[in-house]
Amino acid sequence: MTDLSDAASTSESRQDIADNLNADSQLDTPVSVTGNGSLIEIGVIVAGPLDMVDSQAARLAVEQTDTRLSELFPSFRFNFFEIKRPELAGTSMSVSGRVEPSLLLQQAVEERDSRHWDFAFVLTAAELVGNYSSYCFAALSRPLDTAIISMSLIDPQALGVEANPEERIERIARRLSRLMLHSIGHLTGLPKSDHPNDLLYHPPNAQALDLMAGIDKESLARQRAALTEIADQRLEEGIGRRLAFPTFAIRAAWINRKEIYQAIWAARPWQFPQRLSRLTIAAFSTLAVLLMTAEAWDLALAQGPVNVLVLFAISMLSTTVYVVLRQQLLVRRGTRRSEQSIVTSAAAFGIVFVGMATTWLTLFVVGAILAHFL
Repeated sequence: MTDLSDAASTSESRQDIADNLNADSQLDTPVSVTGNGSLIEIGVIVAGPLDMVDSQAARLAVEQTDTRLSELFPSFRFNFFEIKRPELAGTSMSVSGRVEPSLLLQQAVEERDSRHWDFAFVLTAAELVGNYSSYCFAALSRPLDTAIISMSLIDPQALGVEANPEERIERIARRLSRLMLHSIGHLTGLPKSDHPNDLLYHPPNAQALDLMAGIDKESLARQRAALTEIADQRLEEGIGRRLAFPTFAIRAAWINRKEIYQAIWAARPWQFPQRLSRLTIAAFSTLAVLLMTAEAWDLALAQGPVNVLVLFAISMLSTTVYVVLRQQLLVRRGTRRSEQSIVTSAAAFGIVFVGMATTWLTLFVVGAILAHFL
């Protein structure tokens, strides 16, 4: 998960458009449809209440995002669906009054999978909990094809800038649209940019969003290729209907192997020992105790290479399954099977597995070095 923070830091780790947007919060009627080409469906979920200014700004931002995407990719047709979920923000609120992005991400992926959207955005008026900064514009998860966006930090009034309602609506809408375009770029595999005028730039403050408008030709071509893959007919819409679930899962994972690999690479799980510092400290403490225990030395020296490899595989699989289930990273069983749910689950499993393997190998190397000198 990526945080877009107001302190110019980025990290991987872990939300109503008001009544004038949609009369029935249970219906996801497309509010914006353009083009006649390959279809890309994007859901916009509103978590909690928005005031009149934010509501109008959110609607305008969706229209601006739709227009910009249609200009950049005229061969695609973009459908935006808007629904209201006033209960989501309350259930995801932390004791500090901010919203925990990981909880909203889990709710968003369930909506995305059940409605077969390609991407899902969650909009909230509340501030987001940042992992490495006290300010966070948005939290992105490429494996989940989902982004959580806070509107609180892009409001001129919240930043102490005087503006009438019309000016606030225009500025919030422009900045929200830039965040949505930025998010779609990262969700389709584009890396961040160091140029302040690029849509993939990570803004140090809300004002920087106003300058983020362009995208280079290479990134545009890569995003077009990614959208082409996304717009293809999904497995569950064709022959996948007749496949047993294990066969369906294997085939879906194989078809989307590149996307799964890219999601794992984008999460940079090899940084787990550094990012999960408390877990790493606990692991090294355990290692230190074992190195000072005679029984541990006797047991270790009695193991052959085959036993070590078998124990390594068992420990990796068991810890990966535990973390994935404990953190609720898999799509719930009640969700209808789909390519997206398989990709999400496979990517989550792969990220945790590589992260755990990196931690284990780090411990192994440190243990071997210490054993050499002890």
